[in-house]
Amino acid sequence: MSIIFRKWRASDISAIAALMASHPLWQHYGVTISSATTRLNALFTAHEWGIVAQAQEEGLVGFVLYNAHTFGDSGYIRLIGAAPGMTGHGIGEGLLHEVEQDLSSRHVKRLVLLCTDWNHGARRFYERHGFTEVGALPNWVQAGTTEVIYAKHLESLEITSD
Repeated sequence: MSIIFRKWRASDISAIAALMASHPLWQHYGVTISSATTRLNALFTAHEWGIVAQAQEEGLVGFVLYNAHTFGDSGYIRLIGAAPGMTGHGIGEGLLHEVEQDLSSRHVKRLVLLCTDWNHGARRFYERHGFTEVGALPNWVQAGTTEVIYAKHLESLEITSD
């Protein structure tokens, strides 16, 4: 499968919202197409940075939304996801790579994200890609659910050009 990574556009919002609403993780948080669309429109209007992964035949298969102004000089991955059934195809790895390259080129030194504590596959994925667990936020996003804080230093990344 050939995947291209590009900056997100307003026209991607409906596909991202549909992906979120179809994903068991976001269903756990009660995300619907309508609620995701509202949130994504607000983030797009606020100039949140985003990258989508697009496969020629499948369409949009993943996305990441991030910024460089959440924790001082740290970048923050707000949302990242691959379409259900599309894990293991390099989508998440490609999205992380794109974010890290972009933030490194902006001289951002650290990258942080939250991951639901019971999402063991995602936690292993982040740890394999150099993230370290640095804390936990019980009941932060939803009562009864703990979010794990992950961080990664970006200073040593080499920036590649396309």
